[in-house]
Amino acid sequence: MKTRRGTWGLLPGLIAMVVLSGCAPEGTASTGAAEAFQRAVAGSDMTAACALLQPHTREEAARSSDNGSCESQLQKAKMPDPGNVLRTEQYGQNAFVQFENDAVFLAVSEGGWKVTAAGCKPNGEDAPYTCEVGGN
Repeated sequence: MKTRRGTWGLLPGLIAMVVLSGCAPEGTASTGAAEAFQRAVAGSDMTAACALLQPHTREEAARSSDNGSCESQLQKAKMPDPGNVLRTEQYGQNAFVQFENDAVFLAVSEGGWKVTAAGCKPNGEDAPYTCEVGGN
């Protein structure tokens, strides 16, 4: 005997496909962290922006500055006005948030999403991004 599955019978399978695909919808915690970082930089609150960096990225920024502070390096970086979020991709504990004029990479760290690289521009189809902060 054949059984007929209605549209509602397909819903659990569709949800599983979305979850297993690794792509997260806009509005996720990773998107929120990227937007918070961008707001802090735009508002010249470099202390808040540095707090949103992954520890290794924060240390790298401090080492790169003239006076050894993350805040100084972020102030010096040429961060673009990001524009609106175009898409978010999340793969396990890593995420990528594409803005109109910027790209931000994140990872889960210290109990939440932290920025690992920002101010990123693509270098072509197969080349890595060049980033103002992090990305090494």
